[in-house]
Amino acid sequence: MAAPCKVWNEDCITKEVECLPGSNLTIYQVAKVLQVSHITVRRWIKSAKLIAWNTSSEGTGRWRVPKKSLEEFLQERSCMNID
Repeated sequence: MAAPCKVWNEDCITKEVECLPGSNLTIYQVAKVLQVSHITVRRWIKSAKLIAWNTSSEGTGRWRVPKKSLEEFLQERSCMNID
């Protein structure tokens, strides 16, 4: 049996993201907007499905997701297996 797909309303998400301050989002903000776990967002970053940058040059800092990156991520996926 196929895993369930997460279907996002891109327009609603875009409006919600525009209301958030700054040009970068935390992993937790992305997770809340997309209604997924922060662990899922980390997995997408690790697999390069979602582009993000780390606040530390050693990679031990906090991850930030540019709003533009999230927009591109949503445009590429209208239905995605969230596992």
